Amino acid sequence: MEKVDVVNAVTSAPGLPASPFGATGSPSVAVPAGGHLVVETLSLQLDVTPPGSKLEAFVNYICGGVSVTLFVPLTFAYAQSSNGYDFYVALQAVRLYADPGTTISVTATSPPGSSTGTLFVTVSGYLA
Repeated sequence: MEKVDVVNAVTSAPGLPASPFGATGSPSVAVPAGGHLVVETLSLQLDVTPPGSKLEAFVNYICGGVSVTLFVPLTFAYAQSSNGYDFYVALQAVRLYADPGTTISVTATSPPGSSTGTLFVTVSGYLA
């Protein structure tokens, strides 16, 4: 029976991530300077006050030296009466290519009379 070096076989196989990456930030995640970040999963959590307010989210990054802004659909998750915020979330399978040494950030807009609270972005993928 032939032995297989699984570790080296996986990291050297074309198309498979050799350098996995995952990070959470508020409101952004830094892309390491060592290579392009290929984001495969993007998740967001945002909150807004007063309760009942609407919220839109956008993810911003730089690809090939060009600024990119993408709309991300949000889903209402829950209301927290103790602090007066409504929470919205998103989870998306994506394919984003972020330039080395830049950031991936989340921004939000809400109607007049309301304000956003904390914005969280989580990305996972690999460095290429």
